[in-house]
Parts: sequence; C-alpha cells; structure tokens
Amino acid sequence: MDRIKNIIQGFLILTLILCFIPNNVLAEERDDGYFTIKDKKTGEIIFQTSRYVYIGDEYLNENNKLYRVISVDGDEGLAEFVEEVDLTDFLPSSTEQKDFPVTAEQSRRISVYHTHGDESYVPTDGAASIKNGGGILSVGEVFAKNLEEKGVEVLHSTRVHFPHDNAAYQRSRRTARELLQQGVDAQFDIHRDAIPPERYITDINGEKVARVRLVVGKQNPNYIANDNFAKQLKAAGDQIYPGLIKGIFYARGTYNQDLAPRSILVEVGTDKNDKQIAEKGAALFADVAARTLYGEDLKETPGPAGTTSPIKGETSAIGKTLLWLIVLTVIGIGGYMLITGGSWEEIKTKLSKFSTKEFANFLKKKKNRD
Repeated sequence: MDRIKNIIQGFLILTLILCFIPNNVLAEERDDGYFTIKDKKTGEIIFQTSRYVYIGDEYLNENNKLYRVISVDGDEGLAEFVEEVDLTDFLPSSTEQKDFPVTAEQSRRISVYHTHGDESYVPTDGAASIKNGGGILSVGEVFAKNLEEKGVEVLHSTRVHFPHDNAAYQRSRRTARELLQQGVDAQFDIHRDAIPPERYITDINGEKVARVRLVVGKQNPNYIANDNFAKQLKAAGDQIYPGLIKGIFYARGTYNQDLAPRSILVEVGTDKNDKQIAEKGAALFADVAARTLYGEDLKETPGPAGTTSPIKGETSAIGKTLLWLIVLTVIGIGGYMLITGGSWEEIKTKLSKFSTKEFANFLKKKKNRD
C-alpha cells in the first residue's frame, strides 16, 4: 500500500508542476545553427528553425499540411504527414462579425512585446544581437504603427530582457502579464528566426517581403485556444496575402502563452534578411491581425472586440481548457483521499482553510515579490 501511495504522490506532484510552473525552460533556441526537418517519405524539407525540435513537435506548412516530427538526429530530423487542414472553417463569416458589434465603450487594443529584444538583422543592423535593443524593436514598431492606422490602440513594450538566453522568457513574463492586465484583445511576442535567408523571402504585390511564422507552445492550458487563434490568423493571411505566413510551428514550452487565450509568438524574417523587408512583412501581418480580430471592413462591419467578445471557436476552446483543469482537480482530490484516507468533509475543511489563510498569504508574498 505504501508503494501505491508513493506512486500517487509522485503523480500528483508532477501534475502540479505541469499545471502551475511555467514550462518556459523548454522554450530553447540555438545559437550555433538550426534544425532541418525533412519528409520521411520524400526527403523534402518541411521546415527549418533555430528553435530546438523534439519528437512529437508538429508543423503546419504553407499549404496547410500538418506534419509530426518522429526523429531527431543532430541537426536533422524526420517528420511524417498527418493530415491536410482546411483553414476555411476558421474564417469568420459576416454573420458572426455582426454578432459582436463594437460599442463606444469597447476599445480595440492589442499588446506587443519582445522576449528577445536584442534580436537584429545582420545586413542592415551589423550584428545578429544588439544588447541595448536590436532591429526587432523597429519591426515591432512598424507592426504597431500599421495597427494604429487602422484604429487599433497598441501597447508596445520595448524592454529588451537581455541576455538572449532561455531565462529571457521568465524575464519577459512580467512584461507580458503587465500588458495583459490593461485589457487587450490579443498579445504578440515579436521575434526573428536564424535560418538561411531565402527560406523567409517571398514576393507580394510586386514587392520583396519577409515572411512570417507563428509559434504555438504546446505545454500550456491555453494551447487549444491559442492554436485556434493561430489558425485564424493563417486562414486570414492565406486569403489576403497568400504566402505571407509560412507556417505554424507547434513547439515544446509555453512561450508565456499560458497567460492568455490569444497570445502568439511571431517570427518575422531571419537574422540574414534586411530589416526593411522584415518591416514590410510586419506591416502586412498587421493587416492580417486587424482583420482577424475586428472584421473585413473595420469601419462598416466590425468584428469581435473587447476581452469578452470571443472570436470563432474560442468559446469551445476555453471550455475544453476549463474541463481539463476540472479533471485535474478531481484527480488531485481523489488522490488525496486515497493517500490520507480522508473524508469529503475533511477535504472541504482544508480547502476552506487554504482559501482563507494559506492562499491569502501566498498572494501577499507574491505581490511583495512583484
């Protein structure tokens, strides 16, 4: 019986770690190269990334074909085709847009920040990293400016969160939380990649622009909602500027996306692209983001706005997340009863004590740390 109790205790501890400790330690990025993932059957390159790739990671490519990584050996890996995803289901209809009219009391507000604010573009900035703020801040500013021209208020943080290491996501977490507390409709963490430049270059309307890739962290309770939002963005991008969004990478880690259901990491170009073409890509992506959140014609047919207006599919996604948390809570309570032999009345007493004393003390300590 003691062995069973130890196993259950270990499971409960692991569950608490996965639920309440941000998994940004897995949000690793290389500084010595990049990964190349190929199709197992054809040998065709599916994607390249400077982010660490693990077995089980997934990638939705430009043509909306979903692949799953099945092996990684050194700098290369193999992926197998899973399915073709029809993103037209994620485009909001005119009927849905009319269901969420924007009133005078509602604001269109988006937040932008940079976990790696040092990231730069070598051909124009002279270095891949600039300690006090790199070219990525200018790309973020162009993104923000183009949103503002469409009537969207943008909260743009230019904190750098240096040095450029895995702990940067923990440092930027405070920035992300502060921005979200101001009541935004969506939040974007703007980066650039570090792979061969041609992988990010495309031609749109006769101009050379840097493409955009979206990254969704898989280890967070908002995964379903953030995946839904990423697919909406790509669906809109495919319709407005085909080829602009090169794909969606489903990677390990949270990337602070556990803080909100419309939180996306965006990579604009790579370190070997000119900053100017990255800025052009960011300007086009601003149009995509605005139309996704607020409708095709921002003045005549406004879409959802405000933190209480869900975009298509988000309600069901949040519902699934809440159900997941409820299941974990039930498991935790059941495990406690099995380990301690306690009764339901005893559990209610302990929960009441926790909510009135221990939890209050926890919040007080947390507030002092912040």
